[in-house]
Amino acid sequence: MRVLVHAVSAKSGGAATYIQNLARHIAVSNQDHSYIFYVPSVQAKAICGLGGNVTVVAEDIAYESPRRRFLWDQIILRRVVKRERVDVLLSSSDFGMLFPPCRQVLMLRNPLFFSPLYLEKILPRKTWPFKLEFSLRRWLIAASVRSSDVVLTASKSMLNDVRQFVAIPDRKTIINYFGVPLSKFNGRREDKGLGGEGVVRPHNGPLRLLYVSEYSDYKNLSTLLRAILLLKARGVDDFCLTTTMDPDQFSEVEITTREMDKAFARNPQIAPHVRFVGSIPYEKIQALYQESDLFVFPSLAESFGHPLVEAMASELPLLVSDIPVHREICGEGAMYFNVLDPQDLANKILVLRNNPELREQLGKMGKARAEAQFNWKDHVRRLVEIFERVAA
Repeated sequence: MRVLVHAVSAKSGGAATYIQNLARHIAVSNQDHSYIFYVPSVQAKAICGLGGNVTVVAEDIAYESPRRRFLWDQIILRRVVKRERVDVLLSSSDFGMLFPPCRQVLMLRNPLFFSPLYLEKILPRKTWPFKLEFSLRRWLIAASVRSSDVVLTASKSMLNDVRQFVAIPDRKTIINYFGVPLSKFNGRREDKGLGGEGVVRPHNGPLRLLYVSEYSDYKNLSTLLRAILLLKARGVDDFCLTTTMDPDQFSEVEITTREMDKAFARNPQIAPHVRFVGSIPYEKIQALYQESDLFVFPSLAESFGHPLVEAMASELPLLVSDIPVHREICGEGAMYFNVLDPQDLANKILVLRNNPELREQLGKMGKARAEAQFNWKDHVRRLVEIFERVAA
């Protein structure tokens, strides 16, 4: 069986990490089939030379205009599929080939086109060119669904949201939870140093909050910064927040909350308590989890939420926004707050700050849940089984 993984959109963030992990795992564990990965050149450098069954092709069409990208998907890639005699095409980022010459598995990953909260709270504040392109992209996703043999989502919540706009027969849909390499994030925090060696002593200083994600308006950084301001107003200052988000990230992207978040970040009541570290290489990200006390995730929309599982696998207690996908992924391993209520978030931070036993309990339940349901190896095994069934 020959599989072509169409991942030219995996430029950064979770999509890039997913493709890198997938290619590396397949090169080691799935020698029975051959795979061709079309990825941006930055990812090609990271995964080249993996093995005889994995071919990596660098393609930067995702940096071009939407029109050129569409033509590449429908014409150039079609020729590649025919030339390489591909049995299964995995379109890994929402948009697939229309009427493909082989079986197609479509992975729906971007929740924004279907999220009720995003459509109600964020989209109306966008410019009309953004809204027009947004509508065209959602139409193309619907057309891609109709042209695919299997439609994959990483959560039931994501599938439910998609079905509010796109009719998908049950026979086409499969939910395949993502996962994380558990060995990378395992071990109790007090038993494991930042480099994987030595011992981290119990922390008795300010409560160390962590938020791992890429910056965007739907990531709801504003609510978290408002909560910090409310804590300060109540005389609480024994806490600090570290985040990989930064309002200066992705300056070319239209983000409705950017100026407001910048103003919050400069606020003298907030600035001393927040450390913006920017993007962290995946091989070093576990250090952030190991040196933190509480993981906060206020996002308005997610298809899965890799950082949630990374935090759970690290035995870190979670405080997350109360949306369906977070309930589905975290279960009893998290405390939940009203997604747009900074007062509720501030109150829950105080509850967890004052209750180390509850933090420990949440951490243990989250770790058990990650180990039972979100093992990366299980995700890849199920994915390969889907390829084999579709090809047959």
